Amino acid sequence: MLLVVLGMPSVFWGADKEEACRLKLVRAQELGMLYDLDWKPPKEPRVVVGKTFFRVAIDAKEGFAETVNCFLMGGDKKYINFNLIHWRTGRKVGRWSYGRLKVY
Repeated sequence: MLLVVLGMPSVFWGADKEEACRLKLVRAQELGMLYDLDWKPPKEPRVVVGKTFFRVAIDAKEGFAETVNCFLMGGDKKYINFNLIHWRTGRKVGRWSYGRLKVY
């Protein structure tokens, strides 16, 4: 059985990774970390963070942004740039750019 799994194409691993990222994002929404997510290419994604985002440590914020990136890229190891927007004020509170998070 292990040989069959190892012999499968990388598309399987990408789809599996995408599903894992999607499940993490659903969990983040349940916890109040993600308030809204909207993306209509070619524009940048609109990522609105909830109140839990401001209560967690910086490494959790980075993990959250990385999960959003993973979901948007379909599990591929590519990067997309986006702003993190406050759910109430609509102001930018952070920026994910080229695999790095900058919090304002």
